[in-house]
Amino acid sequence: MAFRTRRHVDWGDCDAAGIVFYPNFFRWMDSVFHELSTEKGFDHTDLDQYGVFATPLRDVGAAFRTPARYNTWLTVEALVTRVGETGFGIGYRFLAGDRLVAEGREDRVCVKQVLGGISKTPIPDPIRAALESLR
Repeated sequence: MAFRTRRHVDWGDCDAAGIVFYPNFFRWMDSVFHELSTEKGFDHTDLDQYGVFATPLRDVGAAFRTPARYNTWLTVEALVTRVGETGFGIGYRFLAGDRLVAEGREDRVCVKQVLGGISKTPIPDPIRAALESLR
């Protein structure tokens, strides 16, 4: 079952043509991921309790289907597309009513801090279960 939330298109989200400036979709995907992770019990301020430092992006992309304009409400659907050993994928759909505006994807990885930086770490079981519930 997909996670659903809404985003309002503000004036500052738009470019000179009056449509959403594309980087905002990436900002919204990141924001929705953090909203869903908090709702599912792995808030990023408390990841250390699972031995995880962060879930940085490994890859990201989007396809823009139809324009979204100022003062539009977008429904954002997030669905887990892949759960691996250390990483996971999330697909996003942005809808204005029934109209598909954009589709996006994120590939994230769980990391822990190590001397001199970060290193991949297995997805902890509670986080894995939360992600699987959105598959």
